[in-house]
Amino acid sequence: MIIKKKIIRNKKGMGIGQVFVFIVAAITFALIMIFGYKAITGFLKSGEDVAFVQFKTDLESSIKKIYTEYGSVRIEKFTIPAKYKQICFVDLDKPYDLSLCKLDQIACSVWEDSLDYDHVDENVFLKPLAPVKIKVNRISIFSDDGKNFLCVPIYNGIFSILLEGKGDHTELSKPSSD
Repeated sequence: MIIKKKIIRNKKGMGIGQVFVFIVAAITFALIMIFGYKAITGFLKSGEDVAFVQFKTDLESSIKKIYTEYGSVRIEKFTIPAKYKQICFVDLDKPYDLSLCKLDQIACSVWEDSLDYDHVDENVFLKPLAPVKIKVNRISIFSDDGKNFLCVPIYNGIFSILLEGKGDHTELSKPSSD
């Protein structure tokens, strides 16, 4: 009989040991999940930051490249992180236009307070707000309604604009939808 009691006591000891192992395993699993989530979130944010910088570089270089090519016309398609819903280009050398305020309050405020192109840090505005300011070479806007700004909706991170070289600046317009 004495032997049986020892075996039973050992089984109880094994049960307590197993509970301890399960607790340690659960804590380890929880820590891995927390740190893994943080790492994946960080990777996604880094990827979005890289995509935004690539977009900014592409936009600036496309506008800079064509402005000296007088008469050249290109339709450029740009890719930007999908969280952005609208982009507005403003010709800051032209008189302030209150109608921009309906589309983009920040662009409206910057244009209202600016003297001209040389006295501001940005002439391209995104919704939602971009992490860095974007200022492209001098631009003018061609629109059917005579506005000196161009706001283009962004669908699934993609938009297109028509660029025309004018020698000393680039003229922007919406591409015709043929």
